[in-house]
Amino acid sequence: MPDRKTLELHPHPTEETPSGFVRRCSVSRIDNGKTSDRRQLWFEVASRCEPPAADDCDAYLLGVVMDAMRERRDIVVRGSVSKTLLSNLVEYQAAWRKWLPSDYGEVQMQPECIRDGETAREGALCAFSGGVDATFSVWRHTQRKFSHRSQDIKACALVNGFDIPLGRDIEYRNAFASAARTLGDVGLELIELRTNYKHVATTPWEHAFACALVAALSNFKRLAGTCVVGSSEPYDTLVIPWGSSPITDHLLASGDFSVIHDGADCDRTEKVAQIAGWTAGVDNLRVCWQGELNDRNCGTCEKCLRTKLNFLATGHHVPPSLPGGDPAADIRSVHLGNRAVRAEWEQIYRHARARAIRADWTHELGRLLGHEKGMRDYLLPPRSRPAELARRLVRRWRGAWVAADTKS
Repeated sequence: MPDRKTLELHPHPTEETPSGFVRRCSVSRIDNGKTSDRRQLWFEVASRCEPPAADDCDAYLLGVVMDAMRERRDIVVRGSVSKTLLSNLVEYQAAWRKWLPSDYGEVQMQPECIRDGETAREGALCAFSGGVDATFSVWRHTQRKFSHRSQDIKACALVNGFDIPLGRDIEYRNAFASAARTLGDVGLELIELRTNYKHVATTPWEHAFACALVAALSNFKRLAGTCVVGSSEPYDTLVIPWGSSPITDHLLASGDFSVIHDGADCDRTEKVAQIAGWTAGVDNLRVCWQGELNDRNCGTCEKCLRTKLNFLATGHHVPPSLPGGDPAADIRSVHLGNRAVRAEWEQIYRHARARAIRADWTHELGRLLGHEKGMRDYLLPPRSRPAELARRLVRRWRGAWVAADTKS
């Protein structure tokens, strides 16, 4: 008999705090009957909203499911789990096994109690770090710009422990104040949420971040029953596998907490075009994760520079929230680290071409992507472009004629 490996979840009683509550769960790795590792996963909420039941393990299951798949450990839950979530996670596992069969395997989920017949509360929640995706989602939903799909957002949460590590309290307070200014402009509350998820999880963040996000926000399920997850990539250039996508995000939903993948109808430049007129939104943007300080934009890293170009590609000025020097010069030091990042830069290139924008940065962008000649040709003045193309065709024909005559 092969060794039986399991991952067991033991929920703790909910703790009240002066500002809200803390929910905890022991996460134990058991190898053939012996505990090899035990950690605690916790979520601390600074809100007087009603917490989920103490034995509700939906958030904890979402927090560990990818670790279990990665380690081929069945999950034993000493509490209750939504029947809808269990069903969804079967399909969620199937997607990741198909995408990365050597990294993720199928695991069984064995809860003590299965909840059924639940209904979600009215209203929606949104994680809000101040980035382009979240700012776009908040703007279009609060302004009812998405027709019948527009959500009634009740509140937003800024997670401490994701892009801002635990312990960096001053940076978190500064980022919170900036995000609160944006949301206050549209009458929304921002709630503090802390978690040690990154200290417990072992799965690469780029694969697990949607699970982590929904796990964190599901602690608000009795405040609002829908989680809005801002898209990473648009429908026409999806990067698969990736931690968040319209293919899998909805499979993180439970019976009382639905999940909407929002914004895949727009790429990042199109999102910027829609929020560019929202002064509070763009003046408080926070997109940087590589700078020394996590509460502001460094202005020179790949993502800061890419966001500047998103604005320039729409014909708008770069907002003061994105400091720094000449974008054209900064492009020369950019390294495109993965397919998702390259896809973002390609989108900017296409938008610049569509708008016939001629600038030093467009030339450098063409060089970065290997399209330098194509960009130069396209950036000819519109009136001269047909004539210049005709002249080039004539020169090419003459060259071919001379070559043929010489050979003969």
